[in-house]
This record gives sequence, C-alpha cells and structure tokens, in this order.
Amino acid sequence: MRKSIVVLSLVLLLIILSGLLIVEMNLREWRSDDLRPHYEYTVDISGLSGTESSGESRILVPIPANKEGEFVVTPSLEDPSFFKQLLQNYVFHTPEKYRKGIYFENTTEALNNKSLDGNWTTSVVNTKYGPMLEFRTNESVLEDISFSKIVVLEEVNNEDPINENYPILYPIISEISLAEEEQQYFKLVSRVIVYETYFNINDNISSDSVKIDVSLNVSPDATERNGNTGTYENELEAIVTGSGDFEKTVVLRSYL
Repeated sequence: MRKSIVVLSLVLLLIILSGLLIVEMNLREWRSDDLRPHYEYTVDISGLSGTESSGESRILVPIPANKEGEFVVTPSLEDPSFFKQLLQNYVFHTPEKYRKGIYFENTTEALNNKSLDGNWTTSVVNTKYGPMLEFRTNESVLEDISFSKIVVLEEVNNEDPINENYPILYPIISEISLAEEEQQYFKLVSRVIVYETYFNINDNISSDSVKIDVSLNVSPDATERNGNTGTYENELEAIVTGSGDFEKTVVLRSYL
C-alpha cells in the first residue's frame, strides 16, 4: 500500500513538473517584444507646436541601421512541433493565426507609413547619406512629434556594435572616436564613443527653436541579462534654429 502511494505521488509530481515546464516554455515563446533581444527607437521633436507653415513640412532624422546603412534582420520562428501543435490546439487553445510561430516586424514595417498627431506621416527614404526617417505633413499649423517603436533582434552585441554591424543611429558622417572608458577592479564596465550624424529641417518650418531628441536603446534578452550589462544606447540631442542640414554628435554608450 505504502509503495503504491509513493509511486502515485512520484507520477503526480512528474505530471505537475511537466505541466509547469510546458507552461514556462509557452510563456517564453510568446513573451512580449520588450523581453526579447530588441531595440527601442524613439524620436521626440518639440518647439513645433503653434508654428505656421505653408506647403509641405519635412524633417529627416537618423534611423536604426548598421554602419553600411543596412537594416537588421528580424528573427523568424520555425513551425511548432507536432506535440506543441497538439498543446496549442487542445490545451492552450492558441488562436489559429498564432500556431505557425510569431511574426516580427522588420525596421521598414515598424517605421514606415505611420500616422501621428498633427497629420505627420513617417516614411523611410533614401538620401545622399543613405536611408533616413522622414516626418512629413501638409498642416498649416504644426504640432510636436513623438514617435517610438520596438523591433526584435536575433541577438545583441554590445562590445563593438558598430564594427559587428548591429543597429546604431545612421548615418555616420565622421570618424568614430573613443570618448571615455570606465574601469572597475581592472575590468572594463562601460565604453563611450562619439561620431557625427546628420538631420534636416526643410524651409517651410520657421520655428525659432526646434529641439530634437533621437534615441536608440538596444537590449539583450531580459530573462538572461544582469542589470544594464549587455545593453548599449545611442543618443542625439540638439537644439537648432532655422532650417537646412545639420551635423550633430551622437553618443554611443555600451555597458559591458
């Protein structure tokens, strides 16, 4: 009798552990984009609200791409196994459209042809420097711009993202230079490099002062990272007067 109880308890425990493992695998596979290796690209442009404009207003800003101007490849998942399909169908009741794996937007899909307040529309465009992101509107009275997107990556390399062809704020129009390295206990913990990039404000925008903030925060898998380790950040901050082409410094900080 006692032996039967022990065997039954072990079988029950095995079933519970298997169920927990399956649930954990399902939750990991379908976790949100911000828990995966990803970049978050944010553009905030202020000083426009209330500005009058005649005709089409356009602003060009740096875009996430590697140093060659190529967009990162987003991951694709294989079709689930036969066992996983059974679980999705009869246990988790996963909707049909999700049973063939998760679809991730690439950079063009995430950034192109989006509508924002003030009738601003985004476009990925080619310029003399390479691809950039354009904000465009025909409104006679402008509004500030706020735009943010997350794009999932296959993996993240923060030690040398520029030379390893990971996303940065593109274009690079100057030499890349080391600005600072921080060491602790004889170990390199962060590195800061700088380079020049370019943005453009067309002649229809006559604001006295436009503040442009463009950031690109790249993060590894959140379930595996330790604090800030593995992340790197690109930041462009500028306040400009007038219109035309502007060259400004980008700061890239890696946490090693």
